[in-house]
Amino acid sequence: MLSDRERSQFSLIEQGLVAGDPMYVARCSALGRRLRRVEPGAGPRRPRTMHSAGMVPTLLLAGGLLLLVLGGAAAAVPIVVAGILMAMAALGLALTTPQRARPAD
Repeated sequence: MLSDRERSQFSLIEQGLVAGDPMYVARCSALGRRLRRVEPGAGPRRPRTMHSAGMVPTLLLAGGLLLLVLGGAAAAVPIVVAGILMAMAALGLALTTPQRARPAD
């Protein structure tokens, strides 16, 4: 939580931004509305997780992170780069894979 002093400073910054660059504020507002948009008739969205993406992206991410750690410990740049690329591929795959329904807890 912000204190009263911090809230007033934040408000002054917002006012200055609105007065100084209204196009930037309009673009940010439009982006925020687009990100929060929910399809009509759809219930509230659950956040995407690696678990709901499936086993392949999860294992790919774990392997990429393992390569990052091992490459960092061995000071081997190619292994670190491979780990970064593997982790990025896992996250991209998880983002594009349709979500599976999670079992009820």
